[in-house]
Amino acid sequence: MAERALPPGGSRRRAFFGAFDADGWTWAGIKAFGWFLLLVLLLGYLPDRAYYFTVFPTIDLGANVASPINLCPPDNADLPCPAPKGSVVPWQGNPAQLSLPQGRTDAAAIITGTNLYLAGGKGPGGVSAAVFRTSVSSDGNLTPWTTAAPLPAPRASAAVAALAGTTLVIGGADASGAATDTVYEAVVDNGAITGWKARSDLKLPRPLAGAIAIPGPTSIWLLGGQNADGTYSRTVYRAVADPTTGALGPWREQAALVMPAARALAFGAQVGNFLYVVGGQDAHGAQPSVFRLALDAKGEPAVDPVTHGVLGWSVSLPSQALPAARTDPAGFVADGALYIVGGRDAAGTPTDSFYWATPDPSGNFPGGWQQLAQDNLGASGEAEPRAGSAAVVTSGHAFVIGGDGRTGPSVATFRSDIAPRPPFFALGLVGMTIPALSIKGDIGQQLGYVMAGIVGGADFVLLILVGVAHSHRRATRRLLSRLTRGRVRPPLEDDYSI
Repeated sequence: MAERALPPGGSRRRAFFGAFDADGWTWAGIKAFGWFLLLVLLLGYLPDRAYYFTVFPTIDLGANVASPINLCPPDNADLPCPAPKGSVVPWQGNPAQLSLPQGRTDAAAIITGTNLYLAGGKGPGGVSAAVFRTSVSSDGNLTPWTTAAPLPAPRASAAVAALAGTTLVIGGADASGAATDTVYEAVVDNGAITGWKARSDLKLPRPLAGAIAIPGPTSIWLLGGQNADGTYSRTVYRAVADPTTGALGPWREQAALVMPAARALAFGAQVGNFLYVVGGQDAHGAQPSVFRLALDAKGEPAVDPVTHGVLGWSVSLPSQALPAARTDPAGFVADGALYIVGGRDAAGTPTDSFYWATPDPSGNFPGGWQQLAQDNLGASGEAEPRAGSAAVVTSGHAFVIGGDGRTGPSVATFRSDIAPRPPFFALGLVGMTIPALSIKGDIGQQLGYVMAGIVGGADFVLLILVGVAHSHRRATRRLLSRLTRGRVRPPLEDDYSI
């Protein structure tokens, strides 16, 4: 087909404010890319947003990476908006009907199914064998505490660990305050503890109280503690489960893994491929240090690839240590972060502090330990300083139970939602967050699919109409001229600008 000549005085059309030749390849490529983005928007992004608009409480439109305007739900109380990563909703004290039957400190908290138990501890009458029970609903509410099967003997400052369905109360102080070497296993029936049995096969090599028990994938680690003569231990023991039966073997001392310093009444946990021992005390009192032991992918002590020797423990730099010395704190792990609640300071006084740190893949704490005044136990006016509390996480909530307060062993339980709500509205520079329907359950999912189908189908029809209009531009302009009563100019016979 011969190329048509331009009319007398004509010139090639220019597009985009004269920047491109309207008939050139550059402008054609830009238009093609624009159509591609439109297809992705209409057939991918908008149906996706329609689905999540149905099932999520909020949705993001655009790339809302910087939003100076934020509105958060009242559930977050007085947290900053948006809430800092790792923070929790301010702690709430329990109503009177949910108080413990008796004050308890240095007790062991145990979760089995929906049941929460508080075993042993020190109360108004000294070290106790009593066990209290409550149940936790899916929304984090508790039922009134009742009495459950007691321990075989009074115990306080015992370590507790669960592995492969076996829950153990390890060592601890007896009624006279002396360290013990006993290990009791909870007898569980349909998610409820119905009794306890002594595990003579797991008897400790020596009496220990205030030791740190950390369950791993295939074993239980037992670190430090206080000996029967009152001295502090830096010894590490490990009970390994049989790979076939799952039964725990006897405690074995790990001579190559002795801790850098003696510790008792510290918080210990495994996060990723590292064991952490946070705070605690030795003969000199409360300490702020953090010890870290690297493990391999199988949960075994990591080995140096060059020397083939066990890497062993490392001690935190000052920037990675707790902001202040703490012993006998409550602690828990949630979403890969370590949390430390209360504890005694260097003077032995219970505190209301709340710290958290999130390890990176190398085991370090970027930015160190974080603290937010609104998350301290005393910030809400309902709580007070605590030491020797028990802490557990279940149903998306953290619970801090009992502990020594200003007047001795407490009956209070404090609860926090560990996942503060994101802003329900945020306006950013290149995007925004808006409220959505948040229809839960299967019906929400099915309605989400329907909404996505409707939006995708409507957009597909729209694209067909746009294609028809684009391929019949003269007829489309005439139609628009009639519909707008001449506001859109109809095409002329010699109009080459269409």
